[in-house]
Formats: sequence, structure tokens, C-alpha cells
Amino acid sequence: MMLTKASLSTAAVFFSIWPLPSILAAESVRESSAATIVPQRRQYPSNSSTDAAAIDSSWLDDEIANIPFPTSSTSPLLPTTHSPLADAARSYFDDLNYDDGDSDGGHTGVGVGSGDDDELQHTIRSESASIQPFLLSTRRLLHRYPELMYRERKTSLIIQRLLKELGIDNFSVGWARNIHSNSNGTCDNDNYNEKEDGGNDDGVVDDDDDDDDRGGHGIVVDIGSGEAPCILLRADMDALPIVEKTPLPPDIQLRHGQEHDNSNDNDSASLFRSHHHGKMHACGHDAHMTMLLGATYLLESLQKQHAFPGTIRIIFQPAEEGGAGAKRMSEEGVLKLHPPPSYAFAMHVWPTLPTGHIGVRSGPMLGAADTFDMVIEGVGGHAAFPHLTKDPIVACAAVIMNLQSLVSRSLNPLESGVVSVTSVDADGGAHNVIPSRAILRGTIRALSDATLLQLKDGLVRIALSTAEAHGCRLASTTFAKDHYPVTMNDAMLFPFAAKVASMVSETGTYTPVDPTLGAEDFAFIAQGVPSAFFFLGQGGRESIGDRNEADTIHGCGKSGLQNCGRVPTNLGLHHPEFNLDEDVLTRGVELFVTLALRALKDLSYLNDSQHASS
Repeated sequence: MMLTKASLSTAAVFFSIWPLPSILAAESVRESSAATIVPQRRQYPSNSSTDAAAIDSSWLDDEIANIPFPTSSTSPLLPTTHSPLADAARSYFDDLNYDDGDSDGGHTGVGVGSGDDDELQHTIRSESASIQPFLLSTRRLLHRYPELMYRERKTSLIIQRLLKELGIDNFSVGWARNIHSNSNGTCDNDNYNEKEDGGNDDGVVDDDDDDDDRGGHGIVVDIGSGEAPCILLRADMDALPIVEKTPLPPDIQLRHGQEHDNSNDNDSASLFRSHHHGKMHACGHDAHMTMLLGATYLLESLQKQHAFPGTIRIIFQPAEEGGAGAKRMSEEGVLKLHPPPSYAFAMHVWPTLPTGHIGVRSGPMLGAADTFDMVIEGVGGHAAFPHLTKDPIVACAAVIMNLQSLVSRSLNPLESGVVSVTSVDADGGAHNVIPSRAILRGTIRALSDATLLQLKDGLVRIALSTAEAHGCRLASTTFAKDHYPVTMNDAMLFPFAAKVASMVSETGTYTPVDPTLGAEDFAFIAQGVPSAFFFLGQGGRESIGDRNEADTIHGCGKSGLQNCGRVPTNLGLHHPEFNLDEDVLTRGVELFVTLALRALKDLSYLNDSQHASS
């Protein structure tokens, strides 16, 4: 999620999953600048030595061996016999003559069936809870290997391996190529720069040596008949350039007899914290991937039992944090593959909502966002003789002050917008030298694309005139190559989204939320498909990890850990101590599965009604 600090600006990249042939060039729907980039997508497994699945992944063997998969088999296979979930789903889909709650008995096009709702929802919840050990271990595995946008090689390998171990081998890789990467693998459009680590002082080994940002690490899985209707579910994959300070979960504390704030125990830290120093899953993407993996397992088990009609497209998308990966995947044709999706859904863990609450709204959910770099040039010289210089530092200060009136005096008071200068750099650095140029960096945000463009125009106008007034000049203004549009929740889809959120929420009703000026590249998906984006509450509750283990190994009192179980989960996204309430993992699985099945029934009902009327 793109937040206000320019150096950590985020952009969700959307990956769609589809079982493609061995090598397939995507439909060309990209901009002319990207016309030469043709991603290669291979169906797993492949004998190609260049396939992502063929890259040496022996490092992963021990990690996978410790995952408690949903079955007890050494090589887990999906169930092929009847299961309670499959029976409930069949019963649910068998009754297409359902009441959507409309007072006149009509169908609004976004209704949720009522015939077997209780049985289906109870079973989805139960099945989601049954795979909690798998979810917990998977999330912690992904958390240990955070990777920056377009560099998610290990992350992609982990997901591919987990899918294969779960008996799911019909997926494609190679999605979301970075069209802004230079030939040497260095991106020229990073919204943040990796800084020198300066040594690792947290006792965790940094085994991340992959600086190739050419991308292509997205994964697409299609589950079902391969025919319409089609529903799309998405999770983002990338991490942030943050040194992790997250307290260890109490079950790891108890195992090693350490207080939760003890960061010097190498063994216990290595079980949880980032193995890639200076990189961290501080935005919950490890949780998003885990919840979608759990949903993929349950949905694939239903597909093997022919328990639902249509197709569910699962996408694991790289480069959300500033790389516009969703745009890349859209340009590569993920929304045009057969069958094209009718609805798309995504979610984000949200620390300001209590755990168990689900927030959603109609219309703008997240803002449009862009970044800027402005170079102001003057005439440098000795600080003792300012009258012989044209000081760009003073010009920059004036620009910053004048920009404070851009929103208050240019926008309609009923509109929302933000212009924040977050960095000022100048040449030189000596105490007695006035530099010849200075650079301003920052972000612009709004709740409409039109307002964003208005703010960009105003930004340049103010900077240009202010620099000239101080005898300097605005040498250049550079905006992001892929600014993010507003993430819009489709108004016609909202009644459906609100009803499903209410079913899954701990409270029994959805939580109305205000829009935020954080940004998401899921917006690029929502531009092409009616969509709904949800906030999954995870704040205001203390996370204790594996509660059963915490209770049975030592017990908080017996272990003498005074702070056992007191790990806050309401710290903001992108915070170095951001911590997930792992209780939300099963609820996220339930939300994904519920959205997919009920949306398919909704679309099947509409299709049957249209056929009947014709």
C-alpha cells in the first residue's frame, strides 16, 4: 500500500493466474514503450532450465519439511472423495432460485443466496480454521524471506513449491515483467532506493543476494471449468526496505525462554524475523499471500469434486510497493485471458480496525497517488558572500512554504488532496558552501484522478514561479512513470460486498470505513473489472501466535515471562515493529472463499435468468 513517505511509496502490482501453454506471448495490450517486453509464462512443472521452477531451490527443502500441510500424508494430496465443504457447496449451487433480500422479490444482480447460507458459511469457517497450523507456518516462512518489488524470486519459488506440495500443479509463472528495468537489472523507476546496510546488528543472517529487478515472478492459477463465469482473487507479494524490529511472537519466546523484546538471541530471531537484513514484510503482504494460498487449497479441493461452476482465477502479484505490478499484468493480458473475469476482489490487513472486523465502502476506497522530484538550480558560492550567489536552498524553502496553499486555495473545499515534500537534498554539504542546486522530493495524493492532475499542474506552476522569484530556475520536474489511480469499489457490486463482509465479520455486520489517501495498484485491476477491496481488521488485540502452544509448553506464569502475549498489533503499516495478529489468517481465507463461491452463484443465477428470458 502506498503511504505518505515518498521513500516508501507503495503501489500494488496485480498478478493474474492462468494455466497457460508451455510458452505463451501475452496479448499485446501494453503501451508502446512496453511493446518489446513479452513475458514468458510456463506451466509448472517444466523441463526448461530457465524456468523459475528449475532454479536451484535446495535451500527451501528444509523449510518445506517443517510445514504442517492440511493432510497427514508426506506428499499431501487434495481430497477426491466427498467432504462436508463440497457437500455444502453442491447444495448451495443446486438452488439457483434464491431470494436476494430485495423487498419486491426481484434480483438486484448482486444478491447473496439464502437457501443454504448457514450451512455453507459454517462449513467454510470450519474448514478455514482446520488449516490454521498450515497458515501460521506458511506466513512465518514467507515473513522470513522478504524481497523488494520485482525481486521476489524466492517468494515466488516458495509459493510455487507450496502449490505443488498441495497437489496444485496447473499454474503459470513469469508474470509482471519490469518494463523500467535497465539491462543490468537495475530499475530506473524505484520509488525507494536500497541503502547500504552498514552491517547487520540483529543476529540474523542476510542471505538475499538477488539484485536483479527484471521481474516476472508473478503466478496465476485458474481453478474450475475454464469457462465463464470467472472470479478473480488477488494477493500482493513484495516487501519494504525497512530494518525489522518486530517483537518475537510469544510461542517463540516460550520455546526459547526469552522476553519478547530480546533481539539478541540469534536462534529465536531466525525462526521469525527477516533473513534479508534491511528488508521487511511491514505491510502484511506475507499474510495476504498466506490467506490466498489457504483459499486456493480449499477451492481446488472443491474443484476436484466438481462442487462449483465456472472459474476462479488466483493471482499472486509482485511489485505492489511502488512498481505498478498490477498495471504490468494488465498490460500483459491477464484480464483478457479466457474466461475474462466478471468480478475482482482483494483485501488488506488494517491495523486501525479491530481484529475480526471487515471494512468496505462504495466508491473511492484508496486514493490516487504520484511522486515528484524537482531540481532547482541557482548559482553556488562561498557562504560568506551570499550576494554573489543565487541560493537554491532559500528558493526550495520558499517553494515548500508556497505549496502549503496549493490544496487550501486551489481545490474545492469539498475535495480531498495532499501535497507533501518529504526530502530536500543539496549538492556539496560543506558548512561554508552555498550549493548550485537542490532537489525536492515528495508525494501528491487525491481522491479523484482529475484532482491529482490539477495538483500536479499547480505544483509545477508554483515551483516554477517561486524559483524564478529567487533568481533560480526549475531545471526539471519528474513524476512517477506509473502513477496510481483511485481504487474504486464498484457501486453496483457494493451490496454484494457488504453482505459477504457481514457474513464473515466477527461482528455479524460490515464496518463502514472512510476512504484513505494510501494508494493501491489493485486500482489498475478495478479499472478493467468491477471490483471490491476490503480492509481486514487486525488491530487492538494482542497477538500470542500459537495460543495452544503458549498455553501448553510452559504457560505464561510458569515461564516467568511477564510480557508473554503482549505483542501489539495496531502499529501502522510500514512501521519497523509492525506485527500481524495471526488470528486473522483463517478469517482472510474464509473471506476469499466466500467471495468466490457466492459471486459465482450470483453470476450463474444471472446467466440462467438471461437464458430463460431469451
